[in-house]
Amino acid sequence: MTKNNPSPDHLFLREGTTYRKVPLDEILFIEADGNYAHVQTTDKRYAVKRSLATIAEKLTNPAFLRVSRGILLNFNRITSLSFADGAVKIGDRELKMGKTYYPDIRGRMASL
Repeated sequence: MTKNNPSPDHLFLREGTTYRKVPLDEILFIEADGNYAHVQTTDKRYAVKRSLATIAEKLTNPAFLRVSRGILLNFNRITSLSFADGAVKIGDRELKMGKTYYPDIRGRMASL
């Protein structure tokens, strides 16, 4: 993310000694794990030596939304969510939402 391109449509994620260009729309969610974060894509999980806060700060794409202290997810990939259960589903994965994030999540929802 450079000054010339403040909001890219991809990330380069390390795979051993090489870097793979991963389109943002392939990323399902990013989960905190101490000073690391795990980026879950449609087909793979990457470990990144960055905190979730650092990633959230640099990832300015509006599709990404914090739903709990430890989870940043691609809002476009949500298949269902339940405020009663405090859970959001992305495909067959169920992730917990933090109550303090409910207003932000509701604000992003377009509903009838």
